[in-house]
Amino acid sequence: MWFNVILFIKKSTIFNYSKIKTNIMKKRLTLSTLLIAFCWLAINLQSCKKKDDTTTVDPNSKQHNEDVNNIKSISDNTNSDINNTVQNYPAFGKNLSPMSTDICGGTVDTTYLHDVIPTLYINFDSTVICPSPNRKRSGTIKIELISGARWSDVGSVLKVTHINYKVQFPDLYNHYVVFNGVKYLTDVNGFDWFGVYLGSSTILLRERAYDMSITFDNGEVSTWSTARTSEWGYVGARLEFYTTVNGDTTMDGKTTDSWGTTRYGTAFKTYVEQPWRSNTTCGWWKPTQGIYSSVTSGFTVKATFGTDASGVQLGGSTCAYGFKIEWTVGSGATGNTVIRYW
Repeated sequence: MWFNVILFIKKSTIFNYSKIKTNIMKKRLTLSTLLIAFCWLAINLQSCKKKDDTTTVDPNSKQHNEDVNNIKSISDNTNSDINNTVQNYPAFGKNLSPMSTDICGGTVDTTYLHDVIPTLYINFDSTVICPSPNRKRSGTIKIELISGARWSDVGSVLKVTHINYKVQFPDLYNHYVVFNGVKYLTDVNGFDWFGVYLGSSTILLRERAYDMSITFDNGEVSTWSTARTSEWGYVGARLEFYTTVNGDTTMDGKTTDSWGTTRYGTAFKTYVEQPWRSNTTCGWWKPTQGIYSSVTSGFTVKATFGTDASGVQLGGSTCAYGFKIEWTVGSGATGNTVIRYW
């Protein structure tokens, strides 16, 4: 049996910093992504040799594994747009006048910006192709500041509603997914941008989503719940930004990142055995650590990031060769391979 393991990791800038306005220096650090996806991981029956045996992987489990990673990446791209949008408006806590907001294929509706609950809508046009990977978006994202005077305040909460938010991939036979439902983003410790830049503080965000509906191009539907945190910081001695992502709830005695039902109606859970970590020195898309397992009925896949060419995790902040994939099917058949980072 042969496997083709394809890795798609978003290669866009994670920290988009322009100017930090202080009396000491006139540069302002802007966080352009709240969270980061583990990766885009797809398993197809083609090219990399399975090392342990020749048992065929259950196709339903294979498809679900693709769904898990694709949905994570799409959600993180959305979070990036959300953070870039709300930080520009006084109603969400910005002290200066609004700046122009550049969202690929999207426009911001500020009609309800000054309501009791400050509200913004991002409307997507369905025609512009956004890169990394190529995708077109339609539908609406509604953003409400439901707790806190400013998004930068400790404990502030954004309610994010997906309204027929469709993401389509022209290079993948126009396959698409449609999101409907709500997630919440919480500022755990407050945004101290200058403190982060000095290395004296970090930014900690929490995400929660419950039973979000995900519809696929063949009409099948999955429900999706998430619980994760994302911490951002800066190491001045190395001129290095870093992020650490972890699950934020416990199921079956394990740290859990996501759970719900697959497009086939069966239950799934994704466990985090080691937090995912990456930095600007090695590249955001080349994590130096992280171990997670996605479990469905009849199939489990485990990914270990930050390894050498033989699959041994290097540890620390050492730049790595790639990551190791291990899988088990319901019959007990197993396999593994090491994939080089792009």
